[in-house]
Amino acid sequence: MRSDHAHLSRRERQIMDVLYARGEASAADVQASIPDAPSYSAVRALLGKLVDKGHVTFQQSGQRYLYRPTLARATAQRNAWRRLLDTFFSGSVGDAVVSLLGRDGHSISEAELDAIEKKLLDLKAERRRRSSS
Repeated sequence: MRSDHAHLSRRERQIMDVLYARGEASAADVQASIPDAPSYSAVRALLGKLVDKGHVTFQQSGQRYLYRPTLARATAQRNAWRRLLDTFFSGSVGDAVVSLLGRDGHSISEAELDAIEKKLLDLKAERRRRSSS
């Protein structure tokens, strides 16, 4: 089984996004959720490729097959963040956070800034607790 989704085609990635968002889905559900979706048979074929690659598993439920990702959502999320950080921010979490906030800060509300500040203070306090133990 593959441990990440780095080598998926655009359509395969779209399908994986649908499966992670829904938890599990039929081919028809996937097709309905993809913008400018390919034909139903193409979606089925892509799901088959994802099964063969080890990214997706399925089970039969009545007349239909339900597909779900094999990689845990949290693991896939960590892998995606790592690829994003490495690709666009030279691995810097700080640069990514500043980019998300917007350089001018106008795109984020005071309440969101306060919540972020609280989380950062909590992280610092936790780090200090761990280092003093």
